[in-house]
Amino acid sequence: MQLLLRANGQQAAIIMENAGDQVLVVGEHRYKPAQMARKVRRYASQMWGSEIGPEILGERLTFEALDGGRSSGPWSDSGSFSPRSGSFVSLGRWDEDSTVGIALHELAHEMHLRRGGYDHSDGVLREAVSLLAEREAGLVRTFEREPYHTASHLISQLSELPTFGNQPFGKRWNELMDLTNDAALADLVNFYLDKSGRLGLERWLKRFTDNLDLRDALLSKLAVTSLRYSLELRRQLIGNVVRCDPQISPDQIAHVLDSVVALDRRYPNDDLGQIIDFCFAPHARQKRRFLALG
Repeated sequence: MQLLLRANGQQAAIIMENAGDQVLVVGEHRYKPAQMARKVRRYASQMWGSEIGPEILGERLTFEALDGGRSSGPWSDSGSFSPRSGSFVSLGRWDEDSTVGIALHELAHEMHLRRGGYDHSDGVLREAVSLLAEREAGLVRTFEREPYHTASHLISQLSELPTFGNQPFGKRWNELMDLTNDAALADLVNFYLDKSGRLGLERWLKRFTDNLDLRDALLSKLAVTSLRYSLELRRQLIGNVVRCDPQISPDQIAHVLDSVVALDRRYPNDDLGQIIDFCFAPHARQKRRFLALG
C-alpha cells in the first residue's frame, strides 16, 4: 500500500508497510501507516481470501495525506474508486480505525468489479456491497443523500436479521454478488425477514401458485412497494399478504399494492400502517366460525 504526502505544492510517496513506528498527524488525527496497512491486509484476507491478490493492495489502493488534512474534491470526507485507477482514501477526516473501514469500502468496489457485477449494478447496489464490507471493520454510517441513504438503510436491515447477519462474511458477500439493483436488494431483505420471523410468505406463495414466474413477479412487486419501508412495516405488509384469501387473483394483489403506494403519496402524513391494513382489509380471509350445538 502506498501513502502519498502532499504539502506546499510538493509530493512524496512512501510504502506504508515500511514505515515502521512512524506516526503521521493529519488534521486532528494521528495515524501509524504501517499499522494501518496491517489492519487492511488482515481484514481483506479474512473477507476475500485468495480473491484479493497482492497486486490489488500493492497497486490499486492508495492513501493520501493532503496539506492541512483538507481536500477540495467531492469525496473529501472519505475516498473514491475508479475502475481505471483503483481506490484512493484520504487521511484527516476519520480516525485510524474508521479510515481502515473506508479503505475496505473502496476495496469492496474493486472486488465487485473483479466479480463482474460492478458495471451491471445500479448505484444503490454498488454502495450496498461496500457498506457491507466496511461494517466488517466496525464502521457503521448513515447518509442523507442517495444512493447511499437507501443502500445503508437496506444493509442495516439485513444486518439486523439473524438469518442473514450471523452468516460468515463470504456467504453474505456472495448473496449480494448475485444482485444488480435496489429492488433485488429489497427482495433479499423480505426473504430473510420471512425466514427470521417465520412470516409464512414462502408457504403462502407455494399454495397460491405453482407458476415460478408468477411467484417471482409477485415478490418483485412486493420488493418495489417496500423498498424504503422499515422492518416493522415490512412485517405488516407481508403479514397482510399471507392473510389474503387464497382465491385472490394476481391482478388484485398488484392493485392492492399499487393502492398502498398511491394512498401513501396522496396522504404522506397519515399512518402508513393503517393505510396498509385498510387496503388489504377487503381481501383478508374470514376467520372460521364454530356453531354451538345442543
